[in-house]
Amino acid sequence: MTVDELAEYLGKKPAWIYNSHRILGLPSWKVGGSLRFRMSEVDRWLDRECPASA
Repeated sequence: MTVDELAEYLGKKPAWIYNSHRILGLPSWKVGGSLRFRMSEVDRWLDRECPASA
């Protein structure tokens, strides 16, 4: 996913993704100078960082 796609998926602005991905430990890769994200990795990160309330 691109930054824009991830921002839409998370309901955040692209600037938030750029500013926060390292601080929050959001799994990302650089591809041709652009940040990319795997949905499966993002979902695992969300499960760890934001567990659903029981």
